[in-house]
Amino acid sequence: MANMSYQPPVSALLTYGDCQEIDKQFKDPERDRLMEEVMSAEGKIDRAKLSQIKVVPRTERWPNYVEEVGLTLEHVPELIRMMEDEVLNEAMDDSLEVWAPVHAWRSLGQLRAEEAVDSLLTTLFRYRDADWEREEIPCVLGLIGESAIAPLTTYLAKRRHKEWTRIAATESIERIAKANPELKDRCLEVLAHQLKDYARGPRSLNGFLVSSLVELEGTDYAELMGEAYGAGRVDETICGTWPHVQIDMGLAKEEDFTSEELEIPTPEWAKFLGQRREVKPSAFELGLPTKRPDDELSIVFGDGKLPFGKHKATKNKKGFGGGFGGKAKASKKGKKK
Repeated sequence: MANMSYQPPVSALLTYGDCQEIDKQFKDPERDRLMEEVMSAEGKIDRAKLSQIKVVPRTERWPNYVEEVGLTLEHVPELIRMMEDEVLNEAMDDSLEVWAPVHAWRSLGQLRAEEAVDSLLTTLFRYRDADWEREEIPCVLGLIGESAIAPLTTYLAKRRHKEWTRIAATESIERIAKANPELKDRCLEVLAHQLKDYARGPRSLNGFLVSSLVELEGTDYAELMGEAYGAGRVDETICGTWPHVQIDMGLAKEEDFTSEELEIPTPEWAKFLGQRREVKPSAFELGLPTKRPDDELSIVFGDGKLPFGKHKATKNKKGFGGGFGGKAKASKKGKKK
């Protein structure tokens, strides 16, 4: 049952709608046209054309809550309360109320609500399996911008914090830089300063730091990245090997390396699957029909990057558990169990 303590216009978010269905309604005719051209008559992917398709930022696919609902900065306190409301967050899967906290934090981002930063960070770091929070709140912080940098920097630097939360902070800083080009240099400095602690930082965190530096074209920090790789302190399944990183940054070409140096690292989970297949052949190995991997078209669905990038660690876009970025989930409830 909806919490009736919310007043208009914020109360409209209680029944605004299922975010998964709303997000599906986003249309980009030019992008759809290019998608049709990508697929050949044989159903194969034309990767040359695929690379021409630009990813629509997640925040641009959200409804304009400020205009449609009539929200202003005076509604920020109530929106924060809605975002944190346990009754709403634990509502039934098939209810509309369960989506109200998502609408609330999206609205806070569109309002550039600086006073919401602390609450957003608390919400982001509270639950490991809260996919929607970890998918979207970095984007919200990106919209808010500068006021979120200092608390994110402080959080990222503390080794006592859980590894996945520090990765979430890294993602958030990258989002701020992308949404606010004037803050890019400052964000790069924060990320590079943290990477200097590579000897004591988790290898996966170092991998995401490198990935963000590459994504933000931080070529000035190439030497530092090389040092971290040389020390064996970077998870190569996140962003590839050092040769791959140099190629991605435009500092080298493929022909500068041997085939062994360019060999794609195999994640531990893939090695495990390989061991299983030694016992039982896969459908592909048996020549049976197989489903195209989810990440085959991930570059045009959401914020994925190819061939490594931040969807690189698992990345069929299921959330931040094995990487970042994910898309719509089967349901929202259960994320905080």
